[in-house]
Amino acid sequence: MYKKLDEEYYVENPFLAHLHKLGWQIFRQNKDDPEDVKEIKSFNNSGEPVYGKSVKFRENFREVILEEELKNSIKRINPWIEKDQIAEVVRRITTPQSNSLLEANREIHDLLLENTSVYENRKTGEKSPTVRFIDFKNPEKNPEKNSFIAISQFKVNVPGTEKHIIPDIVLFVNGLPLIVVECKSPVIADPMNEAFIQLLRYQNRRGEKEGNEKLFWYNLFMLITSSQQARCGTITSGYEHFVEWKDPYPYCLSDISKDKNITNQQVLIQGMLSQKNLLDILYIFTLFKKSSDGGVDKIVARYQQFRTVKKIIKRIKESKTPKEKGGIVWHTQGSGKSL
Repeated sequence: MYKKLDEEYYVENPFLAHLHKLGWQIFRQNKDDPEDVKEIKSFNNSGEPVYGKSVKFRENFREVILEEELKNSIKRINPWIEKDQIAEVVRRITTPQSNSLLEANREIHDLLLENTSVYENRKTGEKSPTVRFIDFKNPEKNPEKNSFIAISQFKVNVPGTEKHIIPDIVLFVNGLPLIVVECKSPVIADPMNEAFIQLLRYQNRRGEKEGNEKLFWYNLFMLITSSQQARCGTITSGYEHFVEWKDPYPYCLSDISKDKNITNQQVLIQGMLSQKNLLDILYIFTLFKKSSDGGVDKIVARYQQFRTVKKIIKRIKESKTPKEKGGIVWHTQGSGKSL
C-alpha cells in the first residue's frame, strides 16, 4: 500500500492536524508504557507529526479517564471547592449506579448537564452548592476553564484478560473521553463498515467480552472515517444510523481550506469538533428517547437540525419586529423536523 493512502498518514494525522488548528492539544500514546504520552506540537509539510515533551496522564492501561486533568478542571471551574470534595465528585462520575452501558452513559450524561453538589461551600457557608464538570456558560469568554485533549492510539485493557483495544483517536473534554474515532484507509474494501465493526468490538456490542465498556460510559458520539467519507453515531446507533455532517455551520467551507477538494472528514471536524459546537451538541442537541421496540435510543442532532435551531435563535435575537422574528422552516421529508 502506498504510504500516502495508509490509515495513519492519510486519515489519522490529517484528523489530528485539523483538531490542532481548532485549539485542541494533541498527543500520541506509547503502546508499551501507559505513563508515556508524547505531545504533538505541530505537523510538518509532509504531514508528519513534530513531537514535543512526554506527558503522564495515566498510571496504567486500565484507566479510561485522565483523572488529574479531570480534578484540575473541576478546580478551575469551581475555584471554591476543596480537595476532598473534588475526590467526592470524581468518585460520583466514575462509579455510576447503573449496570448496563446505556444506563451508565445516560446517568453520566445527566451528571454532566445537571451537575452535582457537595454538602457546602466552606468559604461562604452556602449549602448544597452546585459543582460543574464542564463550563457551558461562557466557553468562548473563558476558554481556559475547559481542556480539549486528543490522544491517538489510546490503549485500554480488556477487563479480565491480557488483551487490549487501541482506538485510533480518543477526544477528552476536561479529562473525560467524550468521543472515540476509528480511522480506516480508503483503499480497503469497505472502510466505513470495518470501522463500525471495530467500534462494536470496543463496546462489547457483539455479544462477547472483547472491549472495555467503561471507555464508553462517557461517550457523547463516535466517528468513523476514511477521510473522503466520515460519519457520526451514538452507542445505540446501527450502521445505517451513522450519518454524515455536511455543513460546518456557523463556519464556511472557506474557513476550512481554500482548496476546493474539501473532504467529508474536514467538514465533520469543523462542524462537530470546533469547541463551541461540540459543547452545544453535548448541552443542547443530545437526548435519550424511547425506541419503537420499547428500548432507549441515544440521539445526537443531525447537521441540518443543528443549523436550523442556531439560525432560528440568531433571527429571534437580532430581529426587532414580530414579523422579522417569524418564518418557515423548509426541510424535505425524513430530514428530521420532528423526533
